[in-house]
Amino acid sequence: MRVVDWGDAVSGRAAMPERSAATIGVFDGLHLGHRALVERVVAKAPRLAPVVVTFRDNPKRVTRPHRFSGCLFTLEQKLSALEDAGAEVCVLIDFSGNFSKLAGSEFVSALGSIGVRSFVIGSDFKCGHRLSTDAEGLKAVAASFGADTEIVGPITLDGEPVSSSRIRSAIANGRTDLALAMLGRPYTLDLRRLEIEYERGSAAFSLKGSGLVEPAPGRYEATEICVAGSGAVEATLRRDGTVLWARTALCADREPAFLAFGSRIA
Repeated sequence: MRVVDWGDAVSGRAAMPERSAATIGVFDGLHLGHRALVERVVAKAPRLAPVVVTFRDNPKRVTRPHRFSGCLFTLEQKLSALEDAGAEVCVLIDFSGNFSKLAGSEFVSALGSIGVRSFVIGSDFKCGHRLSTDAEGLKAVAASFGADTEIVGPITLDGEPVSSSRIRSAIANGRTDLALAMLGRPYTLDLRRLEIEYERGSAAFSLKGSGLVEPAPGRYEATEICVAGSGAVEATLRRDGTVLWARTALCADREPAFLAFGSRIA
C-alpha cells in the first residue's frame, strides 16, 4: 500500500490513481463497521483503485481533548490493517488548524480533483468545518462532478451500532470480550514505542501518557507477540496504568511487538 500525504496529493506532488473509489474516516481500530466500508471499496477494483482517506491522528484530540480517552490503534497498526484489508493507496491528513476550517464541499471537490469517482461512506458520515456536510451532502457534491456515492448503514451488535467510542468504553470497563466482538480481533497494544522494563522473567510498561486506551484494572488472558511467534500469558493491569506480564519462553530473548488482551479473569 502506498501512503500519500494529503497536501502532496491535492497539489499534484504525489501521483494518484487516474480513477479511484474512496472511503473516508478516522478508522480507529478498523472495527467491523469500518471493514465493511473498505471491503466495498476494494470490491470496485480493478476498475477503480481502492483508496482510503484517513487521519494521521484522531481529530478528537484537537476538537475534544478533555473527552477523548485514547486511541485503539497506533498509526502503524492502522496502516498495516488497511493494507491487509486490500487498500492500494492511503491518503493521510494532518488535522491542522487550516484543514479543520475547510468546508465539506471543498474537501469532497478536492477528492474529485485527484481522481475519486466513487465514494463509500457510512450513514453517520460528517465532514468539513463544524461537520456541516453529511452523507447526503457529500452525495450531492460528488454527483456534481460525476462521481457516485454508496451510503452504508451501520453494523450492529446486540441491537446497537458498532463504533470506536463504544469499543473504547467496553475496554475501559474491562469488557475486552465485547471489544473483540466489535473489532473482530482482540484489543492489541502496540509495544514497539513503549519503554519496557524486564525483571525475573516478567515485563512491565506504563500506559500513562501513551495515548492508548487503558483497559480496566484487573487480570486478563493475553497473548504476547514477537518476531518468533506468540505465546499465551496472563497480564495484570494495575490502577496506576502499569501492565505487568510474565514473558513466554518463546519470546524471552526477543523484544515483544504486541500484547493482545483476551478475556478479563478478575
